Amino acid sequence: MTKENNQIKNIVSKLYFESKPNLKKPILPGLLFFIVLLTGVIGYSILWKDTPASLVDSIYMTVITITTVGYLEVHPLSESGRIFTMFIAIAGIGTMFYLFSIIMENLFIIQLSNYRGKKKMLNKLENLKNHIIVVGYGRVGKLASNVLENNNEEFVVIDEDLNENIEISDSGKFLKIKGNAAEDDVLIAAGITKAKGIIVTTPDSATSVFVVLSTKVLNPGIFIVARAEDESVAEKLKKAGADRTVNPYSIGGQRLASLMINQNVVDFLETSFGIGENNLKIESMDLPEKCGFYDKNLRELQVRQKTGVSIIAIIREGTPYINPHAEFTIKQNDQLVLLGTKSQLKNFEKMIIEN
Repeated sequence: MTKENNQIKNIVSKLYFESKPNLKKPILPGLLFFIVLLTGVIGYSILWKDTPASLVDSIYMTVITITTVGYLEVHPLSESGRIFTMFIAIAGIGTMFYLFSIIMENLFIIQLSNYRGKKKMLNKLENLKNHIIVVGYGRVGKLASNVLENNNEEFVVIDEDLNENIEISDSGKFLKIKGNAAEDDVLIAAGITKAKGIIVTTPDSATSVFVVLSTKVLNPGIFIVARAEDESVAEKLKKAGADRTVNPYSIGGQRLASLMINQNVVDFLETSFGIGENNLKIESMDLPEKCGFYDKNLRELQVRQKTGVSIIAIIREGTPYINPHAEFTIKQNDQLVLLGTKSQLKNFEKMIIEN
């Protein structure tokens, strides 16, 4: 993971952050200021050698002279002592302003370059793992991002038409990266090697195919969902490595027809499924290797009675068993498709741990 983080850091720095702000080093003005301060302390110690002046008196006199505070002399000064004081005052004020000007200029450069903000975003990119990448931030990409955000998923958006190279969304919940997702460096900057999935929403079929190919090379195990506006493009995307393809126009047409034919059913689905504690969700779950569910049937487990969750399907070796009967026995490597509210699904997870 450290190697992947270093790769992301290097590429992001090269593509977006360039180098650190070109700050001026305050070594010379700091050294000159220290020399003037030391000269003043030594000079006043010599001038007051015949008086009961202490080292603190010499330091105090030097400081009030340089800062032009204007207090009275600690001990009487001769004519040569006053000339020396004028020299310390002029030299001290000059070096002090020189030092402060360098410091203020550096602060301005840091503020202008937003270095701290960039560092924060870089750290956020480095720490991302098991996240989702959304390629394209047009109408489809924004809708996909809204759903991911509402479900509290960690994700990164890649788009060429963003205003900033890297920016945080208005909600502050996800990052947006400016760039062409067909380029490996841009995908790596978004953490493709650590991502669990990528959604390709670009309308250009050639770009989508190239992004899918690049993604599979960089992360062969990633789950890819791609936009396809016709069957020929869908076939090409699947051959390139896409796990699923979606035609947004086809889905829109089906929804329009469904509203006309089965209005009550569509209204029920919209009301029951969505974002919220009491809304229903459908989730798939792989059981852990050591689990008390194995070799037991659904009647014995009493999942619905204990958690409120309904097992609506069991996928075994790629074959789905829809609405399994009470005598259906759970086997190793079975994948469960569950229906329930957020709290009910949490209860089911606890049941797995306890068993």
